[in-house]
Amino acid sequence: MKKYLLILAAILLLWSCIAEDRTECTNPRGVFVSLTVRPERMSSVTRSADETAIRDLNLYLYDDNGNVVLHRYQTSATLRFECLPGDYRMCIAANLGRDLGDNPLWEDFTVTHADEYDVLPMAYEGDITIIPSADGVLTLPTVEVQRCVTKISYNISVKPADIELRSVQLLSVPRSTSVFDAAAPSDNPDDYTDCLEVGLSGQLAAGDCYLLPNMQGTVSAITDQRQKNPENAPANASYLLIRAVRGAKVLAYYIYLGGNNTSDFNVRANMHSRLNISILGDSEVDTRISSYAVNVHDTYEENSVGGYCTYNPLQMLAVEIDRSPAPLTLRGHITVARGDAGA
Repeated sequence: MKKYLLILAAILLLWSCIAEDRTECTNPRGVFVSLTVRPERMSSVTRSADETAIRDLNLYLYDDNGNVVLHRYQTSATLRFECLPGDYRMCIAANLGRDLGDNPLWEDFTVTHADEYDVLPMAYEGDITIIPSADGVLTLPTVEVQRCVTKISYNISVKPADIELRSVQLLSVPRSTSVFDAAAPSDNPDDYTDCLEVGLSGQLAAGDCYLLPNMQGTVSAITDQRQKNPENAPANASYLLIRAVRGAKVLAYYIYLGGNNTSDFNVRANMHSRLNISILGDSEVDTRISSYAVNVHDTYEENSVGGYCTYNPLQMLAVEIDRSPAPLTLRGHITVARGDAGA
Protein backbone atom coordinates (compact mmCIF):
# COMPACT_ATOMS: atom_id res chain seq x y z
CA MET A 1 0.00 0.00 0.00
CA LYS A 2 1.43 3.39 -1.02
CA LYS A 3 0.73 6.77 0.44
CA TYR A 4 1.53 10.06 -1.09
CA LEU A 5 2.63 13.12 0.81
CA LEU A 6 2.09 16.52 -0.78
CA ILE A 7 3.34 19.72 0.80
CA LEU A 8 1.38 22.77 -0.42
CA ALA A 9 2.36 26.42 -0.10
CA ALA A 10 0.04 28.60 1.96
CA ILE A 11 1.36 31.81 0.43
CA LEU A 12 2.21 31.85 -3.26
CA LEU A 13 4.81 34.54 -2.67
CA LEU A 14 6.94 31.97 -0.89
CA TRP A 15 7.38 29.95 -4.06
CA SER A 16 10.79 30.14 -5.67
CA CYS A 17 12.48 27.75 -8.05
CA ILE A 18 11.24 24.14 -7.90
CA ALA A 19 12.66 21.06 -9.52
CA GLU A 20 11.13 21.64 -12.95
CA ASP A 21 12.72 25.10 -13.48
CA ARG A 22 15.81 24.62 -11.34
CA THR A 23 18.06 25.22 -14.37
CA GLU A 24 16.56 28.72 -14.80
CA CYS A 25 17.64 29.78 -11.32
CA THR A 26 20.96 31.52 -11.03
CA ASN A 27 21.42 30.72 -7.33
CA PRO A 28 18.95 28.06 -6.17
CA ARG A 29 18.66 27.96 -2.41
CA GLY A 30 18.40 24.77 -0.40
CA VAL A 31 15.67 24.15 2.13
CA PHE A 32 16.32 22.66 5.55
CA VAL A 33 13.74 19.90 6.02
CA SER A 34 12.61 18.25 9.22
CA LEU A 35 10.23 15.32 9.61
CA THR A 36 9.49 12.65 12.19
CA VAL A 37 8.99 8.97 11.42
CA ARG A 38 6.66 6.74 13.43
CA PRO A 39 5.01 3.36 12.84
CA GLU A 40 1.60 3.29 11.19
CA ARG A 41 -1.11 1.69 13.26
CA MET A 42 -1.34 -2.03 12.68
CA SER A 43 -4.90 -3.06 11.98
CA SER A 44 -6.47 -4.38 15.19
CA VAL A 45 -3.08 -4.46 16.87
CA THR A 46 -2.33 -4.57 20.56
CA ARG A 47 0.60 -2.20 20.63
CA SER A 48 3.80 -3.27 22.34
CA ALA A 49 7.29 -1.84 22.71
CA ASP A 50 8.92 -4.15 20.19
CA GLU A 51 6.22 -3.60 17.58
CA THR A 52 6.57 0.18 17.72
CA ALA A 53 10.33 0.50 18.19
CA ILE A 54 12.37 2.33 15.53
CA ARG A 55 16.08 1.73 16.01
CA ASP A 56 17.52 2.91 12.72
CA LEU A 57 16.47 4.58 9.47
CA ASN A 58 17.71 4.63 5.89
CA LEU A 59 16.26 7.67 4.06
CA TYR A 60 16.51 8.11 0.29
CA LEU A 61 15.32 10.91 -1.96
CA TYR A 62 15.08 10.11 -5.68
CA ASP A 63 14.71 12.59 -8.51
CA ASP A 64 12.50 12.15 -11.58
CA ASN A 65 15.22 10.08 -13.26
CA GLY A 66 15.44 7.63 -10.40
CA ASN A 67 18.78 8.91 -9.14
CA VAL A 68 19.54 9.16 -5.44
CA VAL A 69 19.99 12.83 -4.60
CA LEU A 70 20.16 12.37 -0.82
CA HIS A 71 20.78 9.54 1.64
CA ARG A 72 20.71 9.58 5.44
CA TYR A 73 21.35 6.77 7.91
CA GLN A 74 20.68 7.38 11.57
CA THR A 75 19.32 5.89 14.77
CA SER A 76 17.05 8.85 15.60
CA ALA A 77 13.42 8.86 14.46
CA THR A 78 13.62 12.58 13.56
CA LEU A 79 15.23 13.28 10.20
CA ARG A 80 16.87 16.58 9.31
CA PHE A 81 18.45 17.29 5.95
CA GLU A 82 18.94 19.99 3.35
CA CYS A 83 17.85 19.74 -0.27
CA LEU A 84 16.76 21.96 -3.13
CA PRO A 85 13.04 22.67 -3.61
CA GLY A 86 11.42 20.20 -5.95
CA ASP A 87 9.47 16.99 -6.39
CA TYR A 88 11.02 13.82 -5.03
CA ARG A 89 10.31 10.18 -4.37
CA MET A 90 11.01 9.45 -0.71
CA CYS A 91 11.83 5.95 0.54
CA ILE A 92 12.43 5.10 4.18
CA ALA A 93 13.53 1.67 5.42
CA ALA A 94 13.48 1.20 9.19
CA ASN A 95 15.01 -1.42 11.48
CA LEU A 96 17.21 -3.09 8.88
CA GLY A 97 20.12 -2.81 11.28
CA ARG A 98 22.70 -1.40 8.86
CA ASP A 99 23.58 1.51 6.59
CA LEU A 100 22.57 0.54 3.04
CA GLY A 101 24.89 3.13 1.48
CA ASP A 102 24.36 5.91 -1.03
CA ASN A 103 23.48 3.70 -4.00
CA PRO A 104 21.72 0.58 -2.75
CA LEU A 105 20.64 -2.23 -4.99
CA TRP A 106 17.03 -3.38 -4.87
CA GLU A 107 18.24 -6.59 -3.21
CA ASP A 108 19.59 -4.53 -0.31
CA PHE A 109 16.02 -3.81 0.75
CA THR A 110 15.26 -7.54 1.15
CA VAL A 111 14.35 -8.90 4.57
CA THR A 112 14.29 -12.58 5.51
CA HIS A 113 11.93 -14.54 7.70
CA ALA A 114 12.78 -14.89 11.37
CA ASP A 115 11.07 -17.04 13.97
CA GLU A 116 11.65 -14.23 16.48
CA TYR A 117 12.11 -10.48 15.95
CA ASP A 118 13.71 -7.96 18.28
CA VAL A 119 12.20 -5.17 16.20
CA LEU A 120 10.00 -5.33 13.14
CA PRO A 121 11.23 -4.21 9.70
CA MET A 122 9.23 -1.23 8.44
CA ALA A 123 9.12 0.95 5.33
CA TYR A 124 7.51 3.97 3.67
CA GLU A 125 7.47 5.03 0.01
CA GLY A 126 5.75 8.10 -1.41
CA ASP A 127 6.04 11.33 -3.40
CA ILE A 128 6.81 14.64 -1.70
CA THR A 129 7.17 18.23 -2.85
CA ILE A 130 9.72 20.39 -1.06
CA ILE A 131 8.84 24.10 -1.16
CA PRO A 132 10.73 27.14 0.14
CA SER A 133 9.95 28.36 3.64
CA ALA A 134 10.06 31.92 4.98
CA ASP A 135 12.66 31.03 7.64
CA GLY A 136 14.43 28.44 5.49
CA VAL A 137 13.17 25.50 7.55
CA LEU A 138 10.34 23.24 6.39
CA THR A 139 8.69 20.85 8.82
CA LEU A 140 6.85 18.01 7.11
CA PRO A 141 3.96 16.07 8.61
CA THR A 142 4.93 12.91 10.47
CA VAL A 143 5.59 9.94 8.18
CA GLU A 144 4.13 6.59 9.22
CA VAL A 145 6.17 3.55 8.23
CA GLN A 146 4.38 0.25 7.71
CA ARG A 147 5.48 -3.00 9.29
CA CYS A 148 6.68 -5.45 6.65
CA VAL A 149 5.28 -8.47 8.53
CA THR A 150 1.88 -9.66 9.63
CA LYS A 151 1.11 -10.78 13.17
CA ILE A 152 -0.87 -13.93 13.89
CA SER A 153 -2.43 -14.38 17.33
CA TYR A 154 -4.16 -17.68 18.02
CA ASN A 155 -6.42 -18.81 20.84
CA ILE A 156 -7.24 -22.51 20.76
CA SER A 157 -9.86 -24.18 22.93
CA VAL A 158 -10.91 -27.82 22.87
CA LYS A 159 -14.49 -28.71 23.80
CA PRO A 160 -14.46 -32.56 24.03
CA ALA A 161 -12.84 -33.75 27.24
CA ASP A 162 -11.08 -36.66 25.51
CA ILE A 163 -9.15 -34.53 22.98
CA GLU A 164 -5.79 -33.14 24.06
CA LEU A 165 -3.58 -30.70 22.18
CA ARG A 166 -0.05 -31.74 21.18
CA SER A 167 1.44 -28.95 19.02
CA VAL A 168 0.85 -25.94 16.78
CA GLN A 169 3.00 -24.83 13.86
CA LEU A 170 2.89 -22.12 11.19
CA LEU A 171 3.77 -23.58 7.78
CA SER A 172 4.49 -22.37 4.26
CA VAL A 173 5.79 -18.89 5.05
CA PRO A 174 7.89 -16.87 2.55
CA ARG A 175 11.63 -16.93 3.20
CA SER A 176 12.19 -13.32 2.07
CA THR A 177 10.58 -10.23 0.59
CA SER A 178 11.38 -6.60 -0.25
CA VAL A 179 10.35 -3.95 2.26
CA PHE A 180 8.98 -2.01 -0.73
CA ASP A 181 6.26 -3.47 -2.96
CA ALA A 182 6.27 -7.17 -2.15
CA ALA A 183 6.68 -9.14 -5.37
CA ALA A 184 4.15 -11.62 -6.66
CA PRO A 185 4.36 -14.88 -4.68
CA SER A 186 6.82 -17.45 -5.89
CA ASP A 187 5.65 -20.77 -7.33
CA ASN A 188 8.82 -22.48 -6.09
CA PRO A 189 8.16 -24.39 -2.85
CA ASP A 190 11.84 -23.92 -1.93
CA ASP A 191 11.10 -20.20 -1.44
CA TYR A 192 8.93 -21.08 1.56
CA THR A 193 9.80 -22.43 4.98
CA ASP A 194 8.09 -23.61 8.16
CA CYS A 195 8.20 -22.01 11.58
CA LEU A 196 9.28 -23.92 14.65
CA GLU A 197 6.77 -26.37 16.09
CA VAL A 198 5.43 -25.33 19.48
CA GLY A 199 4.62 -28.18 21.86
CA LEU A 200 1.25 -28.06 23.62
CA SER A 201 -0.65 -29.96 26.28
CA GLY A 202 -4.09 -29.76 27.75
CA GLN A 203 -7.08 -28.19 26.05
CA LEU A 204 -6.17 -24.49 25.88
CA ALA A 205 -3.38 -22.70 24.03
CA ALA A 206 -2.54 -19.16 22.95
CA GLY A 207 0.41 -17.55 21.21
CA ASP A 208 1.73 -15.10 18.63
CA CYS A 209 3.90 -15.44 15.54
CA TYR A 210 5.01 -13.28 12.63
CA LEU A 211 5.40 -13.95 8.93
CA LEU A 212 6.25 -12.00 5.80
CA PRO A 213 3.43 -11.17 3.35
CA ASN A 214 2.14 -14.08 1.30
CA MET A 215 -0.37 -12.92 -1.31
CA GLN A 216 -1.76 -16.19 -2.64
CA GLY A 217 -4.96 -14.71 -4.05
CA THR A 218 -8.52 -15.96 -3.77
CA VAL A 219 -10.36 -19.15 -4.71
CA SER A 220 -13.87 -18.08 -5.66
CA ALA A 221 -15.16 -21.65 -5.70
CA ILE A 222 -14.84 -21.84 -1.90
CA THR A 223 -18.16 -20.81 -0.35
CA ASP A 224 -18.02 -22.67 2.98
CA GLN A 225 -15.24 -22.49 5.55
CA ARG A 226 -15.08 -26.29 5.65
CA GLN A 227 -13.78 -26.10 2.07
CA LYS A 228 -10.79 -23.97 3.07
CA ASN A 229 -8.55 -27.00 3.24
CA PRO A 230 -5.38 -28.47 1.69
CA GLU A 231 -7.32 -29.83 -1.26
CA ASN A 232 -8.65 -26.42 -2.35
CA ALA A 233 -5.94 -24.06 -1.09
CA PRO A 234 -3.15 -22.66 -3.32
CA ALA A 235 -0.04 -24.81 -3.10
CA ASN A 236 2.02 -22.31 -1.11
CA ALA A 237 -0.68 -20.71 1.04
CA SER A 238 0.24 -20.17 4.71
CA TYR A 239 -1.57 -22.11 7.42
CA LEU A 240 -1.53 -23.17 11.06
CA LEU A 241 -1.26 -26.90 11.69
CA ILE A 242 -2.68 -28.01 15.04
CA ARG A 243 -2.01 -31.54 16.20
CA ALA A 244 -4.05 -33.29 18.88
CA VAL A 245 -4.85 -36.80 20.08
CA ARG A 246 -8.09 -38.56 20.89
CA GLY A 247 -7.35 -41.92 22.41
CA ALA A 248 -5.33 -43.83 19.82
CA LYS A 249 -6.27 -41.37 17.07
CA VAL A 250 -3.88 -38.60 16.03
CA LEU A 251 -5.66 -35.48 14.71
CA ALA A 252 -4.45 -32.67 12.46
CA TYR A 253 -6.38 -29.40 12.01
CA TYR A 254 -5.54 -27.09 9.08
CA ILE A 255 -6.25 -23.39 9.64
CA TYR A 256 -5.51 -21.42 6.47
CA LEU A 257 -4.74 -17.70 6.78
CA GLY A 258 -6.29 -14.95 4.71
CA GLY A 259 -8.72 -12.09 4.60
CA ASN A 260 -11.77 -14.23 5.40
CA ASN A 261 -12.76 -17.73 6.50
CA THR A 262 -13.49 -18.96 2.99
CA SER A 263 -12.03 -17.82 -0.32
CA ASP A 264 -9.24 -15.36 0.59
CA PHE A 265 -5.64 -16.63 1.04
CA ASN A 266 -3.88 -13.24 1.07
CA VAL A 267 -1.60 -12.50 4.02
CA ARG A 268 -0.93 -8.75 3.94
CA ALA A 269 1.80 -6.74 5.64
CA ASN A 270 1.07 -4.60 8.69
CA MET A 271 -1.99 -6.66 9.62
CA HIS A 272 -2.88 -8.38 12.88
CA SER A 273 -5.01 -11.50 12.49
CA ARG A 274 -6.66 -12.89 15.62
CA LEU A 275 -7.71 -16.52 15.25
CA ASN A 276 -10.18 -17.86 17.80
CA ILE A 277 -10.19 -21.59 17.11
CA SER A 278 -12.69 -23.95 18.75
CA ILE A 279 -12.10 -27.67 18.30
CA LEU A 280 -15.48 -29.35 18.58
CA GLY A 281 -14.43 -32.88 17.75
CA ASP A 282 -12.78 -34.94 15.04
CA SER A 283 -15.40 -34.08 12.42
CA GLU A 284 -17.25 -30.96 13.66
CA VAL A 285 -14.78 -28.16 13.14
CA ASP A 286 -14.69 -25.06 10.99
CA THR A 287 -11.71 -26.21 8.94
CA ARG A 288 -10.48 -29.42 7.41
CA ILE A 289 -9.43 -32.28 9.71
CA SER A 290 -7.31 -35.27 8.95
CA SER A 291 -6.66 -38.11 11.38
CA TYR A 292 -5.04 -41.47 11.70
CA ALA A 293 -4.73 -44.26 14.25
CA VAL A 294 -1.93 -46.81 14.43
CA ASN A 295 -2.79 -50.33 15.58
CA VAL A 296 0.04 -52.78 16.22
CA HIS A 297 -0.46 -56.51 16.81
CA ASP A 298 1.33 -59.78 16.15
CA THR A 299 0.50 -63.45 15.62
CA TYR A 300 3.37 -64.81 17.68
CA GLU A 301 1.07 -65.44 20.63
CA GLU A 302 -0.49 -68.28 18.67
CA ASN A 303 2.68 -70.34 19.11
CA SER A 304 3.64 -69.24 22.60
CA VAL A 305 4.99 -71.81 25.04
CA GLY A 306 4.75 -71.19 28.75
CA GLY A 307 4.01 -67.50 28.14
CA TYR A 308 7.00 -67.03 25.82
CA CYS A 309 6.80 -66.43 22.09
CA THR A 310 9.02 -68.66 19.99
CA TYR A 311 10.51 -67.69 16.67
CA ASN A 312 8.47 -68.74 13.67
CA PRO A 313 9.09 -67.11 10.25
CA LEU A 314 5.45 -67.71 9.35
CA GLN A 315 4.26 -65.39 12.11
CA MET A 316 4.16 -61.64 11.67
CA LEU A 317 4.11 -58.26 13.32
CA ALA A 318 1.34 -56.13 11.83
CA VAL A 319 1.13 -52.33 11.81
CA GLU A 320 -2.26 -51.12 10.61
CA ILE A 321 -2.99 -47.49 9.73
CA ASP A 322 -6.56 -46.28 9.93
CA ARG A 323 -6.62 -42.87 8.28
CA SER A 324 -9.33 -40.42 7.26
CA PRO A 325 -9.19 -39.21 4.62
CA ALA A 326 -6.96 -41.72 2.82
CA PRO A 327 -4.32 -42.17 1.53
CA LEU A 328 -1.52 -41.35 3.96
CA THR A 329 2.23 -41.79 3.87
CA LEU A 330 3.88 -42.32 7.25
CA ARG A 331 7.47 -43.05 8.15
CA GLY A 332 8.74 -44.70 11.32
CA HIS A 333 10.97 -47.39 12.76
CA ILE A 334 10.55 -50.34 15.12
CA THR A 335 13.03 -50.90 17.91
CA VAL A 336 13.48 -54.21 19.75
CA ALA A 337 13.86 -53.27 23.42
CA ARG A 338 14.49 -56.83 24.65
CA GLY A 339 15.07 -60.20 23.06
CA ASP A 340 16.82 -61.32 19.88
CA ALA A 341 16.82 -58.38 17.48
CA GLY A 342 18.15 -60.55 14.67
CA ALA A 343 15.18 -62.88 14.94
